[in-house]
Amino acid sequence: MRQMKKIFIFALLIWLLFAVWQVSRPPDIEEGSLGGPLIPIENSQGGVMQAPLEDFLIQVLAAEMPASFEPAALQAQAVAARTYIAAHLPPYGEYRHAQAAVCCDSSHCQAYASLETLRANWGESFTENWQKIRQAVADTAGEILLYQGQVAETPYYSCCGGSTEAAEACWGNAFPYLTAHACPYCAQSPKLTDSRVFTLAQAAQAVQATEEELLHMQTVSYTPGGRSALVQIGDKTFDGTELRQIWQLNSAAFTWLILGDRIAFLTLGYGHGVGLCQYGAEGMAALGKTYQQILDFYYPGCQLSQMEAYNET
Repeated sequence: MRQMKKIFIFALLIWLLFAVWQVSRPPDIEEGSLGGPLIPIENSQGGVMQAPLEDFLIQVLAAEMPASFEPAALQAQAVAARTYIAAHLPPYGEYRHAQAAVCCDSSHCQAYASLETLRANWGESFTENWQKIRQAVADTAGEILLYQGQVAETPYYSCCGGSTEAAEACWGNAFPYLTAHACPYCAQSPKLTDSRVFTLAQAAQAVQATEEELLHMQTVSYTPGGRSALVQIGDKTFDGTELRQIWQLNSAAFTWLILGDRIAFLTLGYGHGVGLCQYGAEGMAALGKTYQQILDFYYPGCQLSQMEAYNET
C-alpha cells in the first residue's frame, strides 16, 4: 500500500511539472514551426543565433505592430518586414552585419520582442495574440516585394499624418515607388498629432543659437510630403529631419508657437513618412482592403513574389 502511495505521489508530481511546463513554455516553435530558410541574427548581446525566417518574423511583427490590428494590416507589415530581411540575404543582397543578416535593434534594423516581453505585455491575451500574429506571417509565407525584378526597399513607420514622404527627402536616394502622396487612412491614430514645449533658452541651446535668433526662425522650404525641408535659424540652415532629432519631435512635419519665454512645437504624424504607414494600413484594412491592396498603395509599382529559397524547396 505504501509503495502504491509513493507511485501515486510521484505520478502526481510528474503531471504537475508537465502542466507547469505546458503553461510556461514558449509557443510550439518546433512542432508548429513556419519554417523558411535559416538566417543568422545578431541578438541584443552581440551574439549570433540561427532561426527560421518565418518564426523570427513572428516576433518581429509582434514588436512592430499592435496585435489588435486587422489581419490585412498585419499581413502587409509581415511582407514589408520579410522584404527588408530578404534584402540582406543572398541572392538578393549582403548581410548588414559581419556575421548576421540583421539584428534585433530597432534603431539599426528591426524591432524584435522576446517571448518574455510578449508574455509580460500581453498577459492573458498572449495565446490569442500570438496565434493572430503567427497567422498573418503564415498567410504571407515567403512573400516579398520586388521592383523590376529587384528586391524593393520597404521602409515603414507608425503614422504619416496625411501624406507619405519621398525617400529622397529623408535619405537622399530616390525610388520610383517611395514617393509622396496623400494618405487619408491614418486619422484614427493616437499619434496623429503631438506637441512638445521647451523654454526658449532650452530650444536655442539645443541648436547653439540665441533666443533672439529662435524668435525669427522660419521654414525656408518643404519636402514633397509637406514636412520641413530647410529651416533658417540665424545664419544657420538646418534640415527638418535634423531638427526633429535635436528636439526629439515625432516627425519633421512641425510648426511652432512662441508664447512668452516658451516655444511649443506641434507635429503631425509619427515617423519619417517613407513607405508603409502602419496606422494607414490599419485604416485601409478596416475598410475591407486586402494586404495586396495596402502594399500596392504604399509601394506602388512593386510586385509580390516568392523568395527564391521557397521556390527551390
